[in-house]
Amino acid sequence: MTTRKEYLQSVKLGYHTISRQEQGLILSEVVQRTGLNRKYVIRIFAPRHVIHVKPVKQVRLRGRIYPASDTLYLYRFWKLMDYPCGVRLQAAIGEIVLKVKQFQEMNIPDEVSGRLLKISPRTIDERLRKYKQERRRKIMGTTKPGSLLKKQIPIQTSSWEEKRPGFGELDTVAHCGESAGGEFIVSLGYTDISSQWTEYEAVVGKAQKNIQKGIDTMETRLPFRLRGIDPDNGSEFINWALYQSCQKKKIVFTRGRPYHKNDNAHIEQKNWTHVRQLFGNKRRTSQKECDLMNDLYRNEWRLYKNFFQPNLKLIKKIRYGKHHDRIKNIYDGPQTPYQRLLKSPQIQKEKKQQLKALYETLNPFELKRQIEKKLDRINRIRTTPHKTGTSFQSPF
Repeated sequence: MTTRKEYLQSVKLGYHTISRQEQGLILSEVVQRTGLNRKYVIRIFAPRHVIHVKPVKQVRLRGRIYPASDTLYLYRFWKLMDYPCGVRLQAAIGEIVLKVKQFQEMNIPDEVSGRLLKISPRTIDERLRKYKQERRRKIMGTTKPGSLLKKQIPIQTSSWEEKRPGFGELDTVAHCGESAGGEFIVSLGYTDISSQWTEYEAVVGKAQKNIQKGIDTMETRLPFRLRGIDPDNGSEFINWALYQSCQKKKIVFTRGRPYHKNDNAHIEQKNWTHVRQLFGNKRRTSQKECDLMNDLYRNEWRLYKNFFQPNLKLIKKIRYGKHHDRIKNIYDGPQTPYQRLLKSPQIQKEKKQQLKALYETLNPFELKRQIEKKLDRINRIRTTPHKTGTSFQSPF
């Protein structure tokens, strides 16, 4: 493609060898083609003026490092890990490749695995762009404020002690469908701030005794001692039974500020990735569904999420800009909750050895297959929709 300077230089070569009348015609043509001012063209066509044309740099086309066949393996890894971003998937590829070879889940050539181990997060996002779909859904909260016991429970306005496992957030997810009336299943969740280890337990209804039993059940599955809980202001949490239980076990009990949902940002995020993405917004009411959900929560789901799902942990926020009105979030490297616990000096060596031994027996591909199998069984159960009121029948 000829540049404008190259065009002007070629015209100037013969400009001074023609008559003035022909020069006028040439100037008119140049002005029309380039849009330049006529006086400017006359000036640059002067013999003393030199038109500098920069040489065109030959761009060396980079060969494609990752062939289309690599994308197929990348897609399978992405699907196995529940469609994470490129940063989180890149951190998990090394462990996935090891598990593939350990359990012989697929025949992946060494050259392919070698390339995938070197792939960058940005390249992952680029190669998987056409496969990505919007997966967000909305759910309305159903929790009501608690009682006067709030005066006894201090408000936690900042994050828990983040270096010591055992301090975490509590919340519930309502499986009420389009109506919050009647009794329905509630998923009770706990996430540890330090390690991001997360547990869920399903209960029918928000009765205080059900919530208390759910917390006790989740506590037995934690690989560390429960030291503190920070729920919202719902009545299922702000009650004397739970308060006295925490006092007896010497568990720190705080609560978030009313109407400040971001005070429990960790568990709120897990409510989406661990519950809504799994069960959706369908109304669920039966004890049979609750039992099947717990069979999944207590086994494959917790192992899959805590041992194989890397997550990013917010380290700090930096304000910048002219008026310091912009915020940049700084995260640590993506790690699984299992990896964070192994690095924690607060976890005993015996417990770490138990976690390592358990990890060696886990096959993420088999966990995923069992999750889909159990989820299909849960979704086959029909739930009678809740009636919001008596329909009016005309006497005419």
